[in-house]
Amino acid sequence: MRAQVVVDGVTWPVSGAQVAIVEKGRVFVQFRPFPPGWELPGGHVDTDEDPAVAAVRETAEETGYEVHIRGLVGVYSWRGLRTVGDALYLAEIIGGRRRRSPESVASRWVAPGQMPRTIFPWYRQRIYDALGRCDGDPPVHRVQDVTLHHVASFAVSWARSPYDATIRMRRRR
Repeated sequence: MRAQVVVDGVTWPVSGAQVAIVEKGRVFVQFRPFPPGWELPGGHVDTDEDPAVAAVRETAEETGYEVHIRGLVGVYSWRGLRTVGDALYLAEIIGGRRRRSPESVASRWVAPGQMPRTIFPWYRQRIYDALGRCDGDPPVHRVQDVTLHHVASFAVSWARSPYDATIRMRRRR
């Protein structure tokens, strides 16, 4: 059975779950090597798994951090190349230690105006929504486009900025 999340009385199917870890107005993002780009921690929801549990599990696997879910930020349905959405939760670190993994080779804390150029395009709105949720905004449902045009635009952005400061610093070591 596909996982579901309720926003404002409406049930939405989800296949993925992420967390937005927010501290002092900054959000934790990680660099995924394939496909390459910056994103929020999270991943696929297993069959019959609660999406919030999946978000906590995936975050621990990818980052080493143990997190506590503070609430739902929203559900993000896809239009275009994908059709089933993702749930995004607001979370806080309660334990663990940052480590790299095959799914997260670099990480950083970013303010809204400092997001890497190579962050996957749909995460910008999700980060803004998470910051709004910290300020008391209600959970949202948004439809996000992911079409060949969006993929091509991201590829062009990536070609213009293939390396950012974190990746360059890692290569110097």
